Amino acid sequence: MDHHTATHSRNLRKVGASGEDTAAAWFTGRGYELLCRNYFTLRGEIDIILRTPESDPDHPALVFVEVKWRLDDRYGRGAEAVTPVKLAAMRHAAVRWLAENPRERTETLRFDVLDITEKEITHYEGVGEW
Repeated sequence: MDHHTATHSRNLRKVGASGEDTAAAWFTGRGYELLCRNYFTLRGEIDIILRTPESDPDHPALVFVEVKWRLDDRYGRGAEAVTPVKLAAMRHAAVRWLAENPRERTETLRFDVLDITEKEITHYEGVGEW
């Protein structure tokens, strides 16, 4: 990997972490309980895992969140990047996390996307089926 590629990769990780910090603060500010960040498996990852606030009709659901951070809408909405393949990878990671954290399991499980641009934050609930 040349210097430019290594620097670009580090910058993307930094931007991604900043987006996830923003997302975590956005959710906790709305009463969600943060359970885990950056859960990785060999076949998938989940950016943020939360429990819904008591005011949420799905409470006490577990929410597995994909954070999409973009500078603008030039390449479409962030939720559009959550393809069936990405959802399958998230589902795999969610099943692994639940196996490792059986006490956290709830009847309702949900996949959400938090789309962050410089101008707005959009929350998409229930983007994929279990």
